[in-house]
Amino acid sequence: MAHYYFENTPHGKRKDGTKLNTAIHYDYISREGDYTNMKNRQEDLKITSFGNLPEWADNPRDFWQKAEEHRNKPNGRAYREFKFALQEELSLEENIKCVEKFLKETGIKDNHVYSYAIHDKTATFSKEHRNIHCHLMFNEKIIEKNRPLEPDMYFKNYAENKLGEPTKGYRSSRDFSTKTATIDIRKLFADIVNDKFQEKGFNVSISEKSLKAQRQELIEQGKIEEAELLNRTPAPHLGNAYKNPAILEHIMEKIDETDAKADEAADGFIEQEKEENLSIQEQKIQLFANDVVIRQVAKQIQQERLRLKKEQQTKKAIAEAEEIKQEAMIITTGDICKHLDTKINEFEKKAAENLAVFKAAKKNILNEQRLELLAKDKMFNDNYSKDIKQYDKISKELKQINSILPTLYGKADKIKELSSLSRKSQELSSSRTKIGKRISAYKIELTTNHEKYTSILNQLKKENEDAISENKILYARYKYNMLQVQKYKTALDKLSKEDKDTIIFSDKISPKLEHKNKINGITSLKDLPFIINNNNTYFIIDKNNNKAVKIGDDIIQGKVPVYYLKTNDIKISIQKSNEFAFLYAHKEHSNILQKKLNEHPIIQEAYKKRNQSVTDKISKIADNLVNDNMQQFRAKWQENEQTTDKTKLAEKKMYNEWSL
Repeated sequence: MAHYYFENTPHGKRKDGTKLNTAIHYDYISREGDYTNMKNRQEDLKITSFGNLPEWADNPRDFWQKAEEHRNKPNGRAYREFKFALQEELSLEENIKCVEKFLKETGIKDNHVYSYAIHDKTATFSKEHRNIHCHLMFNEKIIEKNRPLEPDMYFKNYAENKLGEPTKGYRSSRDFSTKTATIDIRKLFADIVNDKFQEKGFNVSISEKSLKAQRQELIEQGKIEEAELLNRTPAPHLGNAYKNPAILEHIMEKIDETDAKADEAADGFIEQEKEENLSIQEQKIQLFANDVVIRQVAKQIQQERLRLKKEQQTKKAIAEAEEIKQEAMIITTGDICKHLDTKINEFEKKAAENLAVFKAAKKNILNEQRLELLAKDKMFNDNYSKDIKQYDKISKELKQINSILPTLYGKADKIKELSSLSRKSQELSSSRTKIGKRISAYKIELTTNHEKYTSILNQLKKENEDAISENKILYARYKYNMLQVQKYKTALDKLSKEDKDTIIFSDKISPKLEHKNKINGITSLKDLPFIINNNNTYFIIDKNNNKAVKIGDDIIQGKVPVYYLKTNDIKISIQKSNEFAFLYAHKEHSNILQKKLNEHPIIQEAYKKRNQSVTDKISKIADNLVNDNMQQFRAKWQENEQTTDKTKLAEKKMYNEWSL
């Protein structure tokens, strides 16, 4: 259960008023030394952390031991401690983040040596809850990182020479010692925790304020029941008293007794015991027991309030979802054009993909000559084509050398070159002869084992034919997609010449303006201010420009006339304009059918279904226009057939029949 507790203690004290030993207190909060395994303790150490230790301290205890040794006098202080409650609604990691943020924002993280420990145990007086809290102890000396000091100087009072240069010690912070500072620090931690609650979406909060201040806020919010629960004396801190088994048992009995008396008091059967008849210890225990029970009641009220709120939200969401379901569906030329453009992009993308695959696959289709060469290669372990290419290459080199040799004969200065080329010619001739013998052997093998060669060739031809067939399919897909692109472009070119607000299809739209209609498909008329003039109701749709619409006006093409309102001290004058107000959403400005992530899941689902319904209808109309060769398409209208005005009938007929 979210609750607030925060102590600001300038060096802890014993019962006799003397200061605690700093190092031993560190051992206590960190569960080290004599406190490693304490008897009869349910408390569980979850994490310890520290920061900014000077180089001479190998660990936090070293530092706190030195701090204790250098306390200036018995009354001096070596540390300040913040002890504060953490929240069971948050995980250990989330609570640690709150502590770390608190360290950073108070300046302790950057300017002071600190140690903290988080303890977590089952709450003593409420077994279903956890008592998770933090002990933060820090030294108030402000570290100067560019002026490190040894222990004998570190803890001395700050001093300067005549030149204003520091000679010993660090300044001590005054940011944590005043009453105002404590108030600010308490609020800071409450804000950090509440921010984390909000981030997690939890409908809970804590407050550093007094019971009186919290009660006044609840009264102002109309939460009278919860406010009265705070009309009480704050529970005292029982200290170590409750750790005595006998006193703990007595406290638990008193809590149960108080709980039972609360039930009896509700029925008017209990007579309250006067506090003056109780000892100081009993008064403390009674106040504590009252506080525990009242907190439990407060939690029940909070949970019931949350349950009712969720129930109300669900009912409201169901009603709103039904309204969404019943909203008029209006599809305009602009909607169809947008859909056609989307389809064009889709088919163009598919066509490009199929063309790329087709071109890649085409490289694997072989002609007759390449098939025969591949079959011979398969028959001779890929050596046939290599030897043929090598034979041709050597033959070309020999031809070139043999054309040069005659020009070198009888020339004394060319003897060396002639000798080199002659050797090269002999080597090439020898290599060609060897390759030629292998080629001759291949030809003999092809003749004598013709069936094997034919079998390999036929298998390759079959695979090639399959590749050709597959490639034809790929090309057919490409051509089909391009055909669709052309068809949709043709439809879009013709349709884009029409007014984009021309209604192609409408469903569930009333013939006359009613209170349930929505301006731009978003704002309900019933939510707008209105005036009544000459028994006519005008809803103001634009306060700044005094524009209004009149209930009962004919809805033509999903829109109604706009009126200008002019007022003075005597009367209101109303003038009909040439403007029209749309009763459906302009898709390029606001798509109200999009799923709203911040809405109730029931409303999200209603918008999702509504959006899908509109999308399906737009797709169906567009496909009919494209696939029926742009034949005339009649829009569905729910019009009042009793209208006798010939002009209006002609206008309706013109809009009801739509062609390109």
